[in-house]
Amino acid sequence: MRASLPIDTGSNESRLPSRRSIVTAGAWSIPLVSLAVGAPMASASTTTAGFDLAIVGLQFGETLPLFTPDYTQRYSSFTPLSNFAVANYGDEPSPAAGFRASYTVDNELAVLDRVGYRVAGSTEPTYVDEVETIVTGTRTEYRWLVPVSVPVNESEDPLFPTGAVALVVESTVLLRYPNDAYDPEKLVGARVSATSVAAEAKTGNNVLQGVATTDLEPASPYAAQTEATFETAPLGTGPARTSRPTSVKITSIGPRPLPATGSAIVRFDSRSTTTFSIANVRLNGAQTDAFLQSVTAPERQPWVTLQELTAELGAPLDAGDVLEFDVIYDAPAVAGYDVESTAGHAGFSPADNNDRDQRTTEFAYVYGVVPA
Repeated sequence: MRASLPIDTGSNESRLPSRRSIVTAGAWSIPLVSLAVGAPMASASTTTAGFDLAIVGLQFGETLPLFTPDYTQRYSSFTPLSNFAVANYGDEPSPAAGFRASYTVDNELAVLDRVGYRVAGSTEPTYVDEVETIVTGTRTEYRWLVPVSVPVNESEDPLFPTGAVALVVESTVLLRYPNDAYDPEKLVGARVSATSVAAEAKTGNNVLQGVATTDLEPASPYAAQTEATFETAPLGTGPARTSRPTSVKITSIGPRPLPATGSAIVRFDSRSTTTFSIANVRLNGAQTDAFLQSVTAPERQPWVTLQELTAELGAPLDAGDVLEFDVIYDAPAVAGYDVESTAGHAGFSPADNNDRDQRTTEFAYVYGVVPA
């Protein structure tokens, strides 16, 4: 299916979604001062006669942790990233008519929301209105014109070619929790290319094909979703205010139970209270004494205002189970403060924060809002 369409003129499925539909684009911002890129496909020390466009800096995005449909194996795929560019390793500038950029992505993994480019020295990208989309099964190719000349690279450092034109790709990733169990055999790697409008003698460095997935390894995944209620509290006798969690709900989303060694974490501004405790622990609505038996808090230091309560689960929390508790505070400290405060937050933390069996959820932690 082919279509040459403006990005935001309607909701037809062959058109790129409007900017308002983006949920994860912020993860792929381009550096504003300099364009740091990876090892290029062509060496900066070898100059080609005429112009020579080359894809450089291809970091194919952040690693996306995924699991097989039965949750017994883990692998990683790669989400699109803006941080790649087109450099010129020839001895003359590329044609002013520009080049055609192309990005192909697995449309079951992600969709592109906006595309464009950023020339060297510019702090803001230029977004492109006319984008051609070509859908072939689960692969969608996006093509757009970059109407600029790429100057000759003058750097001997292959990591930092001068004059490179960044290709801007903003994406919505589809395979995130709760859609993070997916057949790895169905995913295909992303592909990016740059083709000059005028004929180019050397084209072997104009295309890069990404890897779809990593190897499979055994997995036993688990994760928590957190909800919390926050209240506004004064910081002593001064005018400053803070937010702090008063009730917390942690839901085990499985499929493996939350480990008993994991902990509920509550953080708040220590200046808002003199004593604090966890109380009224409930499992699926019923009072329980099997959880959160060990509550610890580091000794408060005079130069630190963030107070942390750590309450070890004490027992596994089965998938679907809901653990709730309240946080009790007494009066604030006697001193008065007129400085801003850090917002309180709450969540679940495994004993090993690098445990690769954790599923990635949007609300592992939830945050309050600092009062105006």
